[in-house]
Amino acid sequence: MGRLRKVLHQVFLLGALCLPMVAGLGSADEPAKEDQPAKEQPKEKKAITVPAGTSMMVKTGTEVSSKDKPGRKFSATLEANLLAGDEVVAKAGTQVYGQVVKSVQAGRGIVASHANLVLGLTDINIEGTMYPIQTGSYSEESTGIILQRKSVVIPAGSLLEFRLTQPLTVKK
Repeated sequence: MGRLRKVLHQVFLLGALCLPMVAGLGSADEPAKEDQPAKEQPKEKKAITVPAGTSMMVKTGTEVSSKDKPGRKFSATLEANLLAGDEVVAKAGTQVYGQVVKSVQAGRGIVASHANLVLGLTDINIEGTMYPIQTGSYSEESTGIILQRKSVVIPAGSLLEFRLTQPLTVKK
């Protein structure tokens, strides 16, 4: 009986020594921790601010004229990257939206008549998120002489420059 007791004692000690190593393996149904991909935490987006006064060069997507009523929307694309310092906030080709702020169609005058068109940008689509923007206006005027009616026309594909009048804060 002494010998059996000695063998059982050795098995018990061996089991006690091996138990911590076996415990880390988990059950057969549960994969080991090293085999599980780490869950990615969503990146917290940081705010980037484009200061007021920043220039935005845009290319119009549609024709706009002094025949259009105030409030008519138009689309354009950024012609150059929009930067905040050295950081690109919106890449060239980003969709921008604007509207006719003021339009005056030339009337018939005996000597001279004036047509006026004022545009402003209202929104920018950065990586699928629409951000409202406020810009200074772009304006153009024409004068017709001696019974001519002349409209101001900005053709599709025209390059226009606007400046932000309020900072634009974007989460990237």
